[in-house]
Amino acid sequence: MTSIRANMAWPPPELGKVTARVAECRVWWGGDPTKLDDFYGAGGRTSPSGTTLKRRAQDAWDAFWGRTQHNPSQSGKRLHAPIGKDIAQLSATSLFSKPPVILAADDELDTVQARVDDLFNTPRFHSSLYTAGETSSALTGVFGRVVWDDQVQQGTWIEWVDPDHAIPEWSRGRLKSVTFFTELESDDPRDVWRHLERYERGRIVHELYKGTQHNLGTLQELGAHDATADIRVELAGDGYSIVDLGVDELAVEYVPNQLPNPEWAEDPQLRNLGASDVGAVDLVPLYHQIDRTYSSLMRDVRVAQARMFASSEVLQHRGAGQGMFLPEDQELFTQVGTGIGKEGGAESIFQFHQPAIRVLEHDQVGEMLLREVLRRTGYSPVSFGMSDEVAQTATEAAGKKESTVTTTEGKARYFGVAIQHLTTVALRIDQKKFPHLGVELHEPLDLDWPPFAQESDLSRAQTVQAWETAKAASTRTKVRYLHPGWTEEQIDEEVELIDAANTVEMPAFFGSDTAPDGQVSGDQDVGVDVDEGDDV
Repeated sequence: MTSIRANMAWPPPELGKVTARVAECRVWWGGDPTKLDDFYGAGGRTSPSGTTLKRRAQDAWDAFWGRTQHNPSQSGKRLHAPIGKDIAQLSATSLFSKPPVILAADDELDTVQARVDDLFNTPRFHSSLYTAGETSSALTGVFGRVVWDDQVQQGTWIEWVDPDHAIPEWSRGRLKSVTFFTELESDDPRDVWRHLERYERGRIVHELYKGTQHNLGTLQELGAHDATADIRVELAGDGYSIVDLGVDELAVEYVPNQLPNPEWAEDPQLRNLGASDVGAVDLVPLYHQIDRTYSSLMRDVRVAQARMFASSEVLQHRGAGQGMFLPEDQELFTQVGTGIGKEGGAESIFQFHQPAIRVLEHDQVGEMLLREVLRRTGYSPVSFGMSDEVAQTATEAAGKKESTVTTTEGKARYFGVAIQHLTTVALRIDQKKFPHLGVELHEPLDLDWPPFAQESDLSRAQTVQAWETAKAASTRTKVRYLHPGWTEEQIDEEVELIDAANTVEMPAFFGSDTAPDGQVSGDQDVGVDVDEGDDV
């Protein structure tokens, strides 16, 4: 993207499309009906497809939110089904319900793995991965960067940043640098202070600008604002204020949610950015229709209250100036008050009206739209709780969730590349910034990611039991199947224990010196005298 320079338009024109798309993703991710109405209403700037409108004609596009309500009392009766939020959570859960384990190479020292465990194999790091997974699904992707602060933690960690707060630069599809920007507090509402952190190979450039909402403004000294005054920087040869990483590597990575992104496939500046599961161009119109269907069903519920109409003869006066009412608890009415109908028969003084609630029709329409959303995002309806069938085996369950597993495996590749690079760089920077705790790393770290679809312990045990009945597998095969994560040494030990437990000491009845009754057996001389000629 465009290089940062003083007094440039802000945000940069190239980032404007990303900012608009992420803003639309945020309102669907958050699910606040008021914000949805404001975003697509007269004060908004985009249509459901993200295209800027020159005219705010409400009939220019078929949107449910943002349309002018002729009856203001009806505006609060529109309901939102948080499908976007649910899909983002499903993506994060599928990825990081069992997070990967960061491992050092086999030939590294034990102290390396110990430091890796302290920094990355922790609940805090795993929680941040889950958050990054949901953010990436909702907002097209997420940036990860290596940070440290000795006042917070004695060690480096990975911070995840939303895509609308980063300006990446690419070189032949590879990330070259990223500029992160943060708006700081200002005493004057007319002034906008921005802290820019440019991650380059081997260093981080820090800059402070004072401008306006739509202009970056002029470069200031870091000491001009309290938020940047304490940053320890040094002056580089090219005149920039930098923090030296101590390693000649780029301490940032980008994780796309899904690639390629058809919306920006032909844009050389944006083609490397991912597509959202929540606010993609083809999904937003479906969300509008789902909410329309949901609200229509609830309208049926509201208007379906039973109503009774009674003739005026059975109404009683409340008193002077207080009107009339129907005594609903009265069991017997002395006034008949019937009329003659068209067929000549007497008409009842009471008429009941009970509108129908079209639950089945609304449910079918809503399910059809939701299945289409899930198909386009790559998730199985079973993962979304839409199947009434109960899977009897883990194999059946995995088959029904095949789309979800395939999508999750694809996303895991993007996250895997970023996590491996970031943790490796973070550990090397950790050794430079915290030499009393850091360790020297010779080879990149590795990830051990658990399977995204695996059988339960009960299912495995039932399979082994079937093998045992059919005499179809050895003890070693059964142990390896039950414990796929075990080493060969662990398997050998378990096989020996099982074989020892199943060995039974059998008495030697045949060919032994003693019979079962304790008498000597066999062709032994039992000491009985036999005369010659006697029949033996």
